[in-house]
Amino acid sequence: MSNELSIEDLDHDADVAADFLEGLLDAMDLDGDLTIDVTETEALISIEDADDVLIGRRGEVLDAIQEVMRTAVQTKTQRYTRVRLDVNGYRKREHAALQERVREAIAEARETGKAVHLKPTNAYNRKLMHDVVHAVNGVTSHSEGEEPRRHVVVTLDSER
Repeated sequence: MSNELSIEDLDHDADVAADFLEGLLDAMDLDGDLTIDVTETEALISIEDADDVLIGRRGEVLDAIQEVMRTAVQTKTQRYTRVRLDVNGYRKREHAALQERVREAIAEARETGKAVHLKPTNAYNRKLMHDVVHAVNGVTSHSEGEEPRRHVVVTLDSER
């Protein structure tokens, strides 16, 4: 499976994912309004006005639905896909909170001169964290540990 996807591929994948999600919502007898946003790198399907049961505790149900959705799309298209799912803006809020935690870790590393270990998180969130650190001069980040305890460590450039 190639990791190179065109906008047309992402559009098609998003349509397949939306069909899957509409069927899932119908099967669960839940309401929700789907919107699709396709960029050059990914497709984001958002379900708004949905029951929070689709999010679950700390996003666990949302993560599970996203993985099943991606598997369904990949099975139908026979290729890797970059389709993500959000429900009621949960991921957007979590992304903002994640960015704030990383900014606080950067400030702490600068203030104390010591490495700051953030809480374990999934690979997608770790990448988002590394991206925030990468945009700031004088600090760097790396991941440590084994799943499910893998986490980001923020250090001063000269410390690592």
